[in-house]
Amino acid sequence: MSLVTIEPDLVSAHTRDCRRAYGLVLDGQVNSRAEISRRLGLRSTSTSRVVAELLEHRLLIETSGASAGRGRPASVLIANTRRIGASVIYVSSRSLAGALVDLSGHLVVERRRAMPEQAGNAELAAAMAALAEELLAAMPPGMSHAGTAVSLSGLIDLRLGQWLLASRWPKMRGLDIRALIEPIAGPVAICRNLDAELRARAIRAADGFAGGTMLLHWGWGIGLAYAQDGEPYAPTGSFGEIGHWRLAALGEKPCGCGNTGCLETGAALWALLPVLRRHWPDLDENETRLTGQLAALDLLSLPEIEAAARLLARSLANACRILFPARIAVSGPFVRNAQLWARLVTLFREEGTMDGFAMPELLGVESGHLYEVHGAASPLLSHAIASLLSAKA
Repeated sequence: MSLVTIEPDLVSAHTRDCRRAYGLVLDGQVNSRAEISRRLGLRSTSTSRVVAELLEHRLLIETSGASAGRGRPASVLIANTRRIGASVIYVSSRSLAGALVDLSGHLVVERRRAMPEQAGNAELAAAMAALAEELLAAMPPGMSHAGTAVSLSGLIDLRLGQWLLASRWPKMRGLDIRALIEPIAGPVAICRNLDAELRARAIRAADGFAGGTMLLHWGWGIGLAYAQDGEPYAPTGSFGEIGHWRLAALGEKPCGCGNTGCLETGAALWALLPVLRRHWPDLDENETRLTGQLAALDLLSLPEIEAAARLLARSLANACRILFPARIAVSGPFVRNAQLWARLVTLFREEGTMDGFAMPELLGVESGHLYEVHGAASPLLSHAIASLLSAKA
């Protein structure tokens, strides 16, 4: 999967042609000079200038292909996907994980550091700094570093670059991510994990998620992301905290955010797992492993799960009255349980919508950190390509 998006910036026609040509080769749509000329409507001399610049920047490699007859063999153009890489640091269950990603989305190297629940700012900062250093040191020869993307769950202040709080590590408060990572492996791009995931899903979708799309994660926590035409909306980072909507039905149940009666206290995995383990003691707290465990269980036999589904369906329906999405993608370990998913769909449809509006399409999607990693890395890699091709050769 190509992670580079080619934006129509206000640049020279030649630079624009270079970006478009590179995008076509990277996406596997063309592999020769003649195909570039046809796709972009360029003269052969202009194509030669474009290819020459891409070769000089080492973004393309030109090799000799098989000869179709007399004369010289036709040359083949290949994208040098290891020309630029980006580091991504993200949360995986109760671990901090890191990946070095190339231009094709391949994970060149991965690292992971388990963090105990009692870890605070100092421990998390030390682990993040170590991951940033390790990923930078692991770059293969000839690769340039586009920077480090830090994809986070919980509450984030994107403007200040701070991780405010996370339910996995309740002792952490106000960790300055930008100041921590910038001197080690900058530039730094900080994003919410659901925004990164939604961006990658839009890149992969055939229609680019045209219109409004909501992504709801129902797992350890409950969070929401929204995108318009595939572009996530998160102006400051504090957006989509549906899990911390306070509901009268949940009374004074304490939440890690400092309030009581939040949706998460009745529907998030951190609140439901003790109940589930009374019936199935071996359930894991790691969402990836738990997904397979929950798939075959009779979850709806528990009144707490039925109550959670009702609360979530009502909250999701209310969110639709704010954002009016065309579709809603729901991820997380609970989605893989077919009976529970069918019940959630039924409850959501019973909530209905406003006159004149169609019900959004509800989609159950598989969770996966690869979406998050790709979505977090994409802006850094795209910016690095744009900067390289805007510079004078």
